[in-house]
Amino acid sequence: MSKRVNIYDLAVGGEGVGRLDDGRVVFVAGAAVNDDLLVEVTEEKSRYARGTILEVVSAGEGRIKPACRHVARGCGGCDWQHLSEEAQIEGKLLLVEDALVKLGSIVSPDVGYVAGPESVRYRTTVRVGVENGRAAYRRSRSPELVPVDDCLIAHPLIDEILSEGFFADASEVMIRVGSRTGDRLVMGEPTADGFRVPDQVSVVGKNQASKSVDAYIVEEAAGMQWKISARSFFQSSPEGAEMLVALAAEWLGVHEVGDRAMVDLYAGVGLFSGTVGDWFEKVTAVESSASAVADAAHNLDSHVAIHRISVEQWVPELADVVIADPPRSGLRAKGVEIIGKTEAPHVLLVSCDAGALGRDAALMTSAGYELDRVDVLDMFPQTSHVEVVSGWIRNI
Repeated sequence: MSKRVNIYDLAVGGEGVGRLDDGRVVFVAGAAVNDDLLVEVTEEKSRYARGTILEVVSAGEGRIKPACRHVARGCGGCDWQHLSEEAQIEGKLLLVEDALVKLGSIVSPDVGYVAGPESVRYRTTVRVGVENGRAAYRRSRSPELVPVDDCLIAHPLIDEILSEGFFADASEVMIRVGSRTGDRLVMGEPTADGFRVPDQVSVVGKNQASKSVDAYIVEEAAGMQWKISARSFFQSSPEGAEMLVALAAEWLGVHEVGDRAMVDLYAGVGLFSGTVGDWFEKVTAVESSASAVADAAHNLDSHVAIHRISVEQWVPELADVVIADPPRSGLRAKGVEIIGKTEAPHVLLVSCDAGALGRDAALMTSAGYELDRVDVLDMFPQTSHVEVVSGWIRNI
């Protein structure tokens, strides 16, 4: 069933937002604001619907031709390649502002923007599916695979693996490179049996990595070398990691937060503990991932106490500063409760989902914190993904 739809907004998740004749909201992937579209309705619910574009009757001013040939083939890896740079920036700022207002009840937030890495060839970690042994990305909101032999946003060290790699019967492959060291690692799921990759690329199966097989790369960022294991999280590029550290350093410096105690929640391999953490006499890093904790122990100095435990189970300690970089779901109520028990006057929150930020903002406000600053750090050009750094000051 086809419908004529005008797109008036962009939603968290990147889809365009329009209305059907019956008043229901319809979400359309690949749409731009002010697009006039002919849409096929593919999913119908009582309050909303989803559709796919049959024809762009009239293009919005932010629409451009995607630079990557795989977009036309259905690849869903970069959901905003059809938007100009200006439209992408405006869209991300509005997504964050709307989330803070509607979900967080923050009145007229002043959302800043910080340009991220280059708009192409920036990602140093990608996850792909496998079809007939070759790398493939999934279509938007679909398990269907689109084989690829290159990727516009992947670092060139990854591109060679995409084009030459054979991944046998794996269901998924994670490719990670050190852009400044040349290290390269491929992890196959569930195994890496039968893989063929270029020379000097380390190969490990997820079954092996889960048994503490020492598979890792080394990356350089913020003046340090970081050990990053196959199962550990790191930022999408070393440049992005450095920008996060710079924003944290700037905000903490402005507020003269002292030098006694910092708590680093969801610490990962130790990015914040190993950089701005050097300002403090004592740093407590809390992380639940075994591989990330092992990496952090290698990466960090002895003044950092590393706790392998979930944030929700950790017994809070008093702190001058808390830095929290939670997963996409955000802090949620328990995470905010833990922060409150540290009695930290200053909290820096890194959010990778606008909706989670909005919900966490409401919780932080209820816990006695006031939003002091918020910036969108554009670490994921060509996509709707956001990285938001917000600073909070305790007012009770």
